[in-house]
Amino acid sequence: MLLLITQFFACISLLLLEYITVKEMRILLCLVLMCCMSGLASAQMTAAKKIPPAIEKKIVLKASAQKVWDYISEPANYKKFSGVKEFTCEEKALNAKIELTGKDGKKRSQYISVIDYDVFKICYFVTRSDYTGDKQWVYAFEVHPKGDKKCEVVLSVYNGFDELSPEFKKGMTEEFDTIVASLQKKFKS
Repeated sequence: MLLLITQFFACISLLLLEYITVKEMRILLCLVLMCCMSGLASAQMTAAKKIPPAIEKKIVLKASAQKVWDYISEPANYKKFSGVKEFTCEEKALNAKIELTGKDGKKRSQYISVIDYDVFKICYFVTRSDYTGDKQWVYAFEVHPKGDKKCEVVLSVYNGFDELSPEFKKGMTEEFDTIVASLQKKFKS
């Protein structure tokens, strides 16, 4: 766009060269550039809004954040604490592929899209599920320290701004309820 504007004013400048002096031309070009730059500055995008979770569960546990993080971020433990029927995972690493079948028989394919050891956050990017077909969504586990021997675990599902189907909402809420109950039992909160 800026290139088009510049070319336009270059053509106008050549036409006006016969009628105005070089000094007047410089002043005119400076004014044009200032107008263009102020227009560009005002055309900046507004900041993106954070997408709220479609489902969110929180629990405070009587255990250190590190201890809880070590447990929930280990893919081998997912089947233990989530109550899923089947679970396979290649490794504990970014982009590790995961296949699972929930208690309700619903299957999903996903991979680890974020694993942040500094802020205790792991996100799973779901590429296919019986709930949504090929529509992709994300769920995340976060562990927030709340003192020396206490932490808060936040479980979230993100589905853009779309409404969840009742079946999807029920299935993931039940899975999260199972996870919360399992974590309470494991860490005796």
